[in-house]
Amino acid sequence: MEKRRSTLIAIFLLLIVTLAMFADVLFAGGTRVLGNQASDLFLQYYAWRDFGFRELAKGNLALWNPHIFSGAPYFGGMQGAQLYPPNLIFLILPLPVAINWSVAIHVFAVGLFMFLWLRKRQLNIAPSFFGAATIMFCGAFFPHVFAGHLPQICAMAWAPLIFCAIDGLFESVRSRWILLGMFAVAMQLLAGFPQYVFYTALIAGLYALLRLLSGWNWPRAAALLSIYAGAALLAAVQLLAAIETTRETTRGLRLPFSFASMVAFPPENLLTLVAPDFFGAMTKYWGRWYLWETSLFVGIIALTFVLYAVIYCHRKAVLPAVIVVLVSLLLALGAYTPLFNFLYNWIPGFDRFRAISKFIFPASLFLVLLGATGLDRLFRQERIPKGFVISVFAFAFTLAVAGWWAGSTTSWSLLINASRDSGQSYLFPQLYSSADFISHSQHRAAMSLFIEGGFAAALGVLLIFVRRDRRILVAIIALALGELFFFAYGTRATSDSASFVNPEEKSFLADHPGDYRIMNVGNPNTAMIFGAQDMWGYDATVVRRYAEFIIWTQGGDPNDAISYVKFTQFDPLFAMLRQRYVFAERAGKLETAEAPTPPLAHLQLISKYRVLEKRDAIFGALRAGGFDPTREVILESEPEPRPTTAEIKGTAEIVNTSTDSLTIKADTDHPAILLITDAFTTSWRAVALPESSQSSYQLLPANYILRAIPLGPGHHLLRVQYASSAFAIGKWISIAAALAFFAALFWTWRQTPAVDRKQPAIKKSKRNPKRHL
Repeated sequence: MEKRRSTLIAIFLLLIVTLAMFADVLFAGGTRVLGNQASDLFLQYYAWRDFGFRELAKGNLALWNPHIFSGAPYFGGMQGAQLYPPNLIFLILPLPVAINWSVAIHVFAVGLFMFLWLRKRQLNIAPSFFGAATIMFCGAFFPHVFAGHLPQICAMAWAPLIFCAIDGLFESVRSRWILLGMFAVAMQLLAGFPQYVFYTALIAGLYALLRLLSGWNWPRAAALLSIYAGAALLAAVQLLAAIETTRETTRGLRLPFSFASMVAFPPENLLTLVAPDFFGAMTKYWGRWYLWETSLFVGIIALTFVLYAVIYCHRKAVLPAVIVVLVSLLLALGAYTPLFNFLYNWIPGFDRFRAISKFIFPASLFLVLLGATGLDRLFRQERIPKGFVISVFAFAFTLAVAGWWAGSTTSWSLLINASRDSGQSYLFPQLYSSADFISHSQHRAAMSLFIEGGFAAALGVLLIFVRRDRRILVAIIALALGELFFFAYGTRATSDSASFVNPEEKSFLADHPGDYRIMNVGNPNTAMIFGAQDMWGYDATVVRRYAEFIIWTQGGDPNDAISYVKFTQFDPLFAMLRQRYVFAERAGKLETAEAPTPPLAHLQLISKYRVLEKRDAIFGALRAGGFDPTREVILESEPEPRPTTAEIKGTAEIVNTSTDSLTIKADTDHPAILLITDAFTTSWRAVALPESSQSSYQLLPANYILRAIPLGPGHHLLRVQYASSAFAIGKWISIAAALAFFAALFWTWRQTPAVDRKQPAIKKSKRNPKRHL
């Protein structure tokens, strides 16, 4: 009972700490949201949450996003996370409030799951609380709040629970640990960020293998493998849709090495272990890449106990964690080592993501595990070695000396310029020549070292008193919590969500109604909020054909198609995409330009066609002087029925529309091609409706990127719909797997009391009850 009460108190304290961090935006935030104004929250996730859950509130699970990229898969892109259970709050709360609560819930969740994992490893409650608080506010996790990384935060939160299930299986091969692992991995899959799923799976496999090597057990190995197999079945509706989307979009393309190798962990950022602000704060970070992807800070107190665990704890207890930390950091270094070139060329998956620095999160998990293990040893032993206390003071002195050097060196500008010369810094160029900025950054680095040196010295003093009074260990935990809270609160940022959309743009679109597309150079995803349609967007799920076309129009190689394009010219062919206006914001004022070529209609009846099978031949024909997209269409196979050369008299109109379908009514006196100026994928189908003169319809790619439907003469009523076979199959697999999961869970729950009754009560009676009073 005492342990249970202490456990509940520890969890309650984690909740209190979370609320203390976010109370202002949770209870009185209004339109304030967590995240920097220029972060991915502003550029992507705010619009994605708005669109997906606005549609879900109407009863529509959107599979397709008609608002960006001239149409693109939405559900299969995963980052919408519509089926992720915690995201139900987006159906209940206003969007800014829901975002804030989502962040707070997952910051608390990562701490709770870390606490459960450490308790499963038999650590005392106080060190487990210490580890939980550390992971909540560490540099590899919490700064993603600043970056507005909603799905990343959600996916990371489940990782400790996965490792908890693995350790549970090494304690006993019971179904409850398998079910817990399946649930945690399934939640990570549904959370919407596949890169963390992939990286966590690799590290989980390494950790499980290291533990299996100490004593191979086939049933346990099979149970470990079943965790990911079962999770894949539970999340099959999302997973299969994602695989299908990968085939259709740039997510399925191999990233160029130069792009995949970006955002690796710079070796010099190991300094963030001891000085989190050495390279500057979030908004004025002068180091390489992004600070939220390259900070290893777990607190100087936690780092001290990591070293203590490595030196004094039993090798068998800490060796797997040490290996995992070293391997994770080696992987995080990416292109800074020759290993990445091998991984990129030979290991599936490493050529599909950039920012391999994300491996610092699993490294941080196991650093925290080691730190909590070291602190736990202090809780269990009688005396603290004098040598350890002396080394803590020496550590503090070293940090103070380093702070003095950082504050007095005359070569500081050389360090900043070295970062600039690497070509891997995103600092505003004008700051490199600013004497005030260089002086400020030098002062901040020195203060960061001095502050951490102060925390180390305070720890040393407390350790002296611990030798006389063990209760001082609680003060050490309080000191560590203060250190981490101070760091995390300094990285936190909020923005006014009302400023995410430009009211001038909204007003302009309201004053200029019509079925056309725009190009918002600064933030194309705002089209999802306005209900407009943009010909580009900000996400990796752009249809592959479409990305090849866009890059080709900008003078690039279509074989290198990715979702990042720098627009340098307005191509006349953009008229095929219904582009009418271009928006750009300069000095806070909206600038609007009308496209030089009038846009095509959404539907167009065309009789002239030609067949070209190869992409480059199609692109050449599109660029040829005689091509007129209003009178001719280029197909990749013969249509059925074939149009005649006679002049067409007919009409075509959209009578109903949704995110995933268009209902079209058309009449024509001769066979014709119905051109639909939306992006084509093979998942789109055309279905005949009652009263249609044609019983079936083909849907073909037109002009490489658009849709075409051959029509015979007569009256047509048809529905063009996004028919994802992967979603349909995955839905039933997930339903069946969920039923089996809950049945197994119920059976396990029913069996638990019987198992508990079989525990050896005689051993309990042999203990001296007074010892536990």
